[in-house]
Amino acid sequence: MSTIPPSEQSSLQNATPQQLMQATAFNHQELFCMNAMVVNGEIHTADGFKWTHAGSDNESMIAFPVLSADNADKELDKVMAYYLHHPPQGVGCWSLDPTQPSDLGVKLLARGFQPGWRPQWMSRDLDKININPLLPGRLEIRADSNAPIHMIKQLPYASLSDSGVNQAILNAFPERTQRFIALMDGQIIAQSNVLFSGGVAGIYNVGVVPSERNQGIGKAIVLATCQFAKERGYHYAVLNATGRRMYEKAGFNWMGNGWTWWLKTANLVAHPPTPAQIAIAEAIGTGNLSSLDDNADYSFLMTNGMTLMQLAVHCHQPASADWLASHMIPYTVLDAWDLGWIDRATTLLKKDPAQVNQQYGEPATTLLHIAVDRNDIPLAQLALSANPDLQIRDYYYNSTPLEWARHLHRTEIRQLIELH
Repeated sequence: MSTIPPSEQSSLQNATPQQLMQATAFNHQELFCMNAMVVNGEIHTADGFKWTHAGSDNESMIAFPVLSADNADKELDKVMAYYLHHPPQGVGCWSLDPTQPSDLGVKLLARGFQPGWRPQWMSRDLDKININPLLPGRLEIRADSNAPIHMIKQLPYASLSDSGVNQAILNAFPERTQRFIALMDGQIIAQSNVLFSGGVAGIYNVGVVPSERNQGIGKAIVLATCQFAKERGYHYAVLNATGRRMYEKAGFNWMGNGWTWWLKTANLVAHPPTPAQIAIAEAIGTGNLSSLDDNADYSFLMTNGMTLMQLAVHCHQPASADWLASHMIPYTVLDAWDLGWIDRATTLLKKDPAQVNQQYGEPATTLLHIAVDRNDIPLAQLALSANPDLQIRDYYYNSTPLEWARHLHRTEIRQLIELH
């Protein structure tokens, strides 16, 4: 990423897609560093990346590591040792796609991280922006980095402690940031923030109160932010979209997805992985079975709470899963299904129908919840064949599979559940 200076003074022009993606990473990296600086935290420069420590009460970040097969283990172990002895509230790691090295995700999982969500990188050419976007009636949009928005409970990203371009960053770096607010009849109903770094305008914390959505307000405040960036001499706006549709309406184009992983440092402190466990997990996650010892223990829980079988499933390593099964490591119906072992999943459920009510992971979702979420009709049919308890509720939404199906408009699965 060293081809683009991370300076807010130089605006990127005529960028290639690769340069634009790298500039987006620089912009996010600068944001992570700012988040550490405003709480008197630390910014560390390693061989190939930066990482922060924002104190014990805040989240720290590993920013877009670019590592090689030769130095990845060494550099990651240094960072993990520091976090083990100076645990922050949590740690995130962000990467572009493809990761460097290609097995970065496996290495992070082996050291205690959990799989995260995938950023959706988008960009907009500001030279083509509509200078006077049509605003919905009674809507006022203005630049205002000082308005006290933290009391507006329904406004996304309004809390003083929210990540992104928060109030502390706006106060500390006024020359490089700006907040925009949208008001309807004098009441703040939306916000958007911009950070100038890496040669681009990074847009963050776009949010509209629920009662005022689907009226074009989000699009309007994003376009106002883009116009401001254009007037500052910037040619590109970039962002990580939580949903692409609204940003596409605002003229943004999808560039690609990234990767994130998240570490609960309480798990790291309570159950730090041993070097042997890391080596085993990396072998399973990459399918390097020749390095495994038949006499080793493969029944341990990883620091992130995954079993080695779950790791094999997550990393799409059916050979590793088969090897573990041959060494008497159990697998669930969901494991078998996700590996494409349909016959094994069916047989397992017939032998032990109670598995249909097993609740998976922190969301405590059943097989039928998962089928609804994925809109996987064959999996729903398999679950229903075992006569599941349809009153089981998940942990996050406190809802039954039927309530999920109604909310997500899974019409065919909803009908199957109702018929059952």
